[in-house]
Amino acid sequence: MTNKLITDDAIACNTLAGQLQLNAFYLRELAPPSAPETIPLAADYAGILGLETAWNDYEASRIELTDVPANAEQFEEWYIALRNTHRKEVAPFFDFLAEDASLPQLSLFVSLEAQVDGRFDDIIALSQLGMDGDMKLALAENYWDEMGLGDVDEMHTRVFTRAAPYFKEQLGDLDLDVHMPISALKNGNLLLMYALRRQHVGRLLGALTLLEQTVPYRFTRMLKGMDRHNVPKEHRYYHDLHVPVDANHGKQLVARVLLPLARQNPRIILDLCEGCLIRYGIEKEYYAGARSVMDRQLH
Repeated sequence: MTNKLITDDAIACNTLAGQLQLNAFYLRELAPPSAPETIPLAADYAGILGLETAWNDYEASRIELTDVPANAEQFEEWYIALRNTHRKEVAPFFDFLAEDASLPQLSLFVSLEAQVDGRFDDIIALSQLGMDGDMKLALAENYWDEMGLGDVDEMHTRVFTRAAPYFKEQLGDLDLDVHMPISALKNGNLLLMYALRRQHVGRLLGALTLLEQTVPYRFTRMLKGMDRHNVPKEHRYYHDLHVPVDANHGKQLVARVLLPLARQNPRIILDLCEGCLIRYGIEKEYYAGARSVMDRQLH
């Protein structure tokens, strides 16, 4: 029976149904205090934890990490090399968005980004647990930016939500629920799982840093595509906002969180590297999946 369950979970974690199940559960875990009836009970976790274990095993089996950096200095070199490789490998997709994508194709990608951006402030909040000193301040500053520096209308999730209907309208009759790439759900679910399960805190911080440091390049290319299609200023504001903000966030996370952690306890370096590599692998699949839907369904 155990082997059958493991096999089923291993298959389910790579299906749309399995990822939708995880996503629905994570949103229940992040339910507001005004909706306590939706928060999972202890008995609800058994099946989800099996699915998560199978998914983590699967993603870990796909990365290559033969030479783990031994100290903070080596990790910094490793991370910079990965970040530079990332830029080169994703460039063709973002060149397409900047130079050639139609407005519906560009809008599809913006709409898919809701899988991460819709709950990003909660992910940042959870990433601070257990920290103190300057390390916690670095993430607190990041979180305060997500909070719109105290202006409720400038909270980043609200800015994103205000623009979402415009981009969804450009999709016409395309049903995102039907054409959602599995990798788009994985892209968001990975951060939610890492944030909600404390044993993955090292992976979370690695994945989060790579995400933040790559946003300015990605959003700059998306903004060029929006310029081509004369997207109204108020609907591109979210992306305009994040180019300078996330450039700073990424630098701060490396200098004030990842490197100090690596110096404090070199054992966490493996988790940081795994988080970066797993996020990167899923991200590349996400872009390929989005491009496939664009080419088949939109012009």
